[in-house]
Order: sequence, then structure tokens, then C-alpha cells
Amino acid sequence: MPHNFYDSDKAVSEYLLFHYGSHSDLLFDQMGPQEALGFARRSGLLHKGQSIYRKRALDLGCAVGAASHALSESFSEVVGIDFSHALIQAANRISSSREATIEIATEGDLTRRVKISVPDSSQPERITFAQGDAMNLNPELGKFDFILMANLIDRLPDPQKCLQNIHSFTAENGVLAITSPYTWLEEYTPKSKWLGGYEENGIAIRTADQLEGILAPYFEKIDSQNLPFLIREHDRKNQYSIAHATLWRKY
Repeated sequence: MPHNFYDSDKAVSEYLLFHYGSHSDLLFDQMGPQEALGFARRSGLLHKGQSIYRKRALDLGCAVGAASHALSESFSEVVGIDFSHALIQAANRISSSREATIEIATEGDLTRRVKISVPDSSQPERITFAQGDAMNLNPELGKFDFILMANLIDRLPDPQKCLQNIHSFTAENGVLAITSPYTWLEEYTPKSKWLGGYEENGIAIRTADQLEGILAPYFEKIDSQNLPFLIREHDRKNQYSIAHATLWRKY
């Protein structure tokens, strides 16, 4: 998979459907795992039940923004940042219009047009989308009461650099949520920068353990759960994955 995949028309179409598509458009003839639908929104609601201020939220690696829209229902200010210019442009378009018609693959070169929309409960006026680098965030962003990093770390060239700096953007007592299926690929992350998925001196190195070591100086782990998700490729093919979600409270 090329490095610029997330700027391709294919990625934009798949992610708009992934974030905003109806269940009937995502599952062929309603067959498939219902529990894997609505992942972006479920990620954006991971703050529920946590004792935090709900003034500012950061959706880091926001893609086309559905988690940002979920966050906007509770937070007065939401910032969505993604490295892909194309995904940010798509996020801004649908946030502005609240709906869109997109083409999705059905078979080979065949496509069909479907309508997508943001939930009525969303508050787009509270959201700002911007292109940015998760490993080199602008300090002027300030601090956030809740930070979501959904399926981001295994797509960064240097995830540890990002994680070691994220405390600088987290408010006191704020919560950081990280989800990832831990799909480490050298196309995105040099093997020397993988957080897990390899052996060292005969010992299996696991990403979940490495996260605890990296974040421990500033965060306490407060929750862990599994979040299945589904990305549709065409009528009869879906990617089914299970993200590991961990929540961390800043000391």
C-alpha cells in the first residue's frame, strides 16, 4: 500500500462511507457483523462515564471526522487533525453541508452512488478541521480535556515520539483514548520504530505493554476494551478488525 493511500480517491470514498454510511450501504444484503458498525462514533464517545471537563477535545488522526462530530455533542470546542490533505478537505466539506453523495465500489470498476450525512445531534460549528502532523503538533494548540487517537499509532513513522509529547497537550486530569488494531507495517512505520509485534532476546514485545511504559510518567491507565470495526471495500468484501482501546488519565 503506497504512502499516499490516504490522499487517494479510494481512501476518501472508503472513509466517508466508514464514518457516515448507513448500515444498509455498509453490509451486503444486511449480512455481516453488526457490532463492528459505527466505529468512529463509538470512538468519539469513549469519554462517556469519565469525570472530566468537557470544554476542549482533540481528535488526532481524525480522517473524515465522524468522531469529531460525536465529540461536538458534548464538548464546546473540538479540533480534528489529520496528516492527509484529502481527508481533511472531505471532513470540511461534509461538516459544512451536513450531507453528501459519494460513489462507492460495487464490483471491479463498477460503482453506485449513495447518500451520507452527519447525525442531527452533531454541532459542526464547534469543530475545526486542520491538516497537521501528529508527531510535530503546534504548541499553540493548547491543552485538551479529552484527546482521541483512533487507529493512528500504527500509521505513524515514529509513534513513540508522538506518545512522548502528547502529555503536553493534555489538561490536568484530562483523558487520552488510544485505539489500534496494532497492525504494524513497514510501509508506514520502520520496523525499528514498531511499538510491538516482534521478539527481542526471545521475548515477545507487545504494543499494549509498551504503551504502559511510554505513558506511565504522565498517565494512569483507567480502562481497556475491545472495539471491532469494519471497512467496506466493495459489495462482497469488508475488512474486519478489532481495535484495542485504552484510556489514560493524566496525573
